[in-house]
Amino acid sequence: MHVVALQLNMAWEDKPTNHQRVRELLADIPIQAGSLIVLPEMFETGFSMNVDVAAQDEDRAGEALLRELAQQFDSAVLGGVAAPVENGLSKNEAVAFAPDGSELVRYQKMQPFSLSGEDQHYPAGSSHRIFEWQGIKISPFVCYDLRFPERFRPAVRDGAEMIVVIACWPAVRSEHWVRLLQARAIENLAPVVGVNRCGREPGLEFDGRSAAFDHMGVPLFEADAREQVIQTEIDIKTARLWRRKFPALRDMA
Repeated sequence: MHVVALQLNMAWEDKPTNHQRVRELLADIPIQAGSLIVLPEMFETGFSMNVDVAAQDEDRAGEALLRELAQQFDSAVLGGVAAPVENGLSKNEAVAFAPDGSELVRYQKMQPFSLSGEDQHYPAGSSHRIFEWQGIKISPFVCYDLRFPERFRPAVRDGAEMIVVIACWPAVRSEHWVRLLQARAIENLAPVVGVNRCGREPGLEFDGRSAAFDHMGVPLFEADAREQVIQTEIDIKTARLWRRKFPALRDMA
């Protein structure tokens, strides 16, 4: 499967600017039909705790953009959005849409980043989610989830063959980001794609380093700190053969 990772430098709390920038970055990129296009966590605003600004209105313009891109490129598109406010709270979600506009998955981040107070504005989700695209079972996760391997095992037990992690992961801990992505690939015998933001927001710097690893933990790509679009191929047939040849997953507790 062909994967397209969009490492975006989000304008802080500026949805129209970020929507336009996403369109611009993808406009001149040749993308083959049937790809999986991935945008970062909370791509509309950056990692803002101001839910009144970050959350979508009832018209869900962020999701409308993802649907638009899915139709335009005849591909599945996954990105991070904040759900409309209910009782003063939002949800930090990863959502994906098919070219016909149908929703493929809606996952609510299970591990809010409590150090920033995220749990006070975006409550934790209760379970992993799996969707199928191009015959591959894919499980999305969001940022801080990556530090909790126990969140990934149930998804793999339920059939996930590939993992996608979207993030706003800061530069000060970016080595952790890359190594934990690699660890999730190795321990779950699954290709892993991580799409991070780059640039700056108040008080934080982001150095991108969006990365992908195959089922053996071999790097497929690692981006630098620039805003960019990266493309790679996921060889799921070889991953499936490895799971049969080295069936370590059957020994999961």
